[in-house]
Amino acid sequence: MAVLVVSGDIESAQGIFTTIKFASVDTGDTYEGPKNPKAFWVQMTSDPTTQASAGSACTESDGTYTFYPGEDGESATLFVVN
Repeated sequence: MAVLVVSGDIESAQGIFTTIKFASVDTGDTYEGPKNPKAFWVQMTSDPTTQASAGSACTESDGTYTFYPGEDGESATLFVVN
């Protein structure tokens, strides 16, 4: 488990919608982001080895986002609706 480092700019649209890009995400990695989002999701952005490893999940607790990619080491984007 590691604290993730943003790989690009954090983009915000009218202060409502935020996207955060990561170069590599492993199971259990965390990121400190916006607290109490109205909604959030993670999208893996690289090609997984197999179809079965294409999924991903993310949880949020008091602004800490924890990632569970289908395959470690893939790039990802976190989308947050504030």
